[in-house]
Amino acid sequence: MLILCIMDTALYYFSGTGNSLSVARTIKDQITDCEIFPIIGCLKQRPIKISAQRVGIIFPIHFMTIPRIVCEFLSEMNFQKPQYIFVIVTGANPKLGNALSLAVKYLQALGQTLNAGYFIPMVAAHFPYISLSKTKHPDQQYQEAHKKVLDISKKIRQLENGFDKEFAVFADIKQLVTKETKAKEKFFTIDDGCIRCGYCMQVCPFQNIRLHGKHIQRLDNCHSCFACLHFCSKSVIQYKKLSVGKPRHHHPSVSLNDISLQRNL
Repeated sequence: MLILCIMDTALYYFSGTGNSLSVARTIKDQITDCEIFPIIGCLKQRPIKISAQRVGIIFPIHFMTIPRIVCEFLSEMNFQKPQYIFVIVTGANPKLGNALSLAVKYLQALGQTLNAGYFIPMVAAHFPYISLSKTKHPDQQYQEAHKKVLDISKKIRQLENGFDKEFAVFADIKQLVTKETKAKEKFFTIDDGCIRCGYCMQVCPFQNIRLHGKHIQRLDNCHSCFACLHFCSKSVIQYKKLSVGKPRHHHPSVSLNDISLQRNL
């Protein structure tokens, strides 16, 4: 049995390119008696019991909704007596979709109430919809995100209730798009410039990539987190034609090793 956590505040995160992990780290620095835990690692040690008074779930928006690994985690959380539960969603435009409303439903099914939900716009990483911003430099985006995280941290300390506005106008379209694009390995290709450095294999949080001699093999557990694409040393991993010629980016404070360590608890 896995029992998490006896501290006042527990933060659970999932991150492909580092945005959500950086948010979790910043909040941890702003709140006393707070720890962070990787969702992937937690799911390897079921059942999950959570005794923290304040509980936060932090993740990127995928295909205008909650990543399926986070959905799995939300459905299996076993709360003791939480005082305050909040969700933070990161992404280029995380307000588009149904992430917060869906999180509310998952928690209601567990007999819990979501007290607060926030969106933090950050440098885009999910190519199917939005590439890197052409209007703001990444440094400016990170500065603005950091200011909002500090403001959210204050609200968490004060146990404030409230939700950022969500635009679920694309909810029906999202369902169709998700069926077509959900983690299908055939959409990822590798250009001839691959040097088989192994970064993609190392960074994949789900250990879904293998190196076999001169070939790279993808297994059947891709979660479309895009870590392999953005951490590729030669930028030769492509997502259909949507990423061709587009810049790669991961959060500057998060390393390849930080992403891969999500596999552990």
